[in-house]
Amino acid sequence: MITASIVVPTFKRVEQTLSTLDLLLAAKGGGSEFELEVIVADSSPDDELRQQIRTKFGERVVYTRPHLPGIAANKNQGAKIATSHLLIFCDSDIEIEPDTISQTLIALRQNPTTAGLGGQVIWKGGERNGELDRPRPEDRQLKIDNAIYVEAIYSRYFATYKPVFEAVGGYDEVAFNMRGEGSDLSTRYWRAGFPLVYAPEIKVHHVADVPDAIAVRVTHSEWGIAKDLLLLAYKYAMLEGDYPNFMATVKANFASLPDGYYQMLMGIGKHLDFITKIKPTLDAERFKPPTYDFKFLEVFTDQKLFTSCLSSARARLASIYTKAWK
Repeated sequence: MITASIVVPTFKRVEQTLSTLDLLLAAKGGGSEFELEVIVADSSPDDELRQQIRTKFGERVVYTRPHLPGIAANKNQGAKIATSHLLIFCDSDIEIEPDTISQTLIALRQNPTTAGLGGQVIWKGGERNGELDRPRPEDRQLKIDNAIYVEAIYSRYFATYKPVFEAVGGYDEVAFNMRGEGSDLSTRYWRAGFPLVYAPEIKVHHVADVPDAIAVRVTHSEWGIAKDLLLLAYKYAMLEGDYPNFMATVKANFASLPDGYYQMLMGIGKHLDFITKIKPTLDAERFKPPTYDFKFLEVFTDQKLFTSCLSSARARLASIYTKAWK
């Protein structure tokens, strides 16, 4: 039977995390089509969630703590102790549908050129209840044969192979430990020659206004977005040229705000000390020669490079694919 490890990163979200775990453990096909190893990576400052998990789930859920708090550190810690070649990251404010896991495994198995996979993320509750969170209009897609390739998968729910995740170095705990981790990881997947795919048959629900969500506890979330966009542009050497889709993404995030350019400047200014502190680390990364010199959100811009990446992806993933599905 196929086994998959699913990592749930969390921070001070006891009730919502328990609800997410209930749905994962009740997934259609669990115990018959596949076995799930459920791992909670918790950076809460107390043991309330650990105690609740032990009381409610016993040994059905593995509990672990990262070496430092942060979403990237949480996910890396969960992946580190995962025992399966198949790895799924599911944020603690994400609720799956009964067939989400089975659809994920089917989609991943059906395309041997897929290294990472995401699906529809739909808002649950809040002002946008029932609307699509991801993908958004600016998230480009390119359909080839039966696969829909995407330039980035923004965390929330992400399926991959553990050896691929380890090969690219996991999530960045220095620059993107608190947010933006999916944008950065997606770029490194493509630069290493590991394609990302969007499978619309996979559906999950993003619970709005959960306690301690960034949208709730941060007054200006756009300030964090401004910081992330600058770091991504710098890390992947995008400040020397014009990149149309990246520019469109910046516009989508800030042009609609009455004082968008001001908010972007404020965001960079508010994080200037952090940006300056990690610059040496970014410099070390940006000068490493990639297998494919894709830029953030510009994977489809260079068709020759994209075609070359896809043509070799099957061979690059062959041994990993065989081991995961044996």
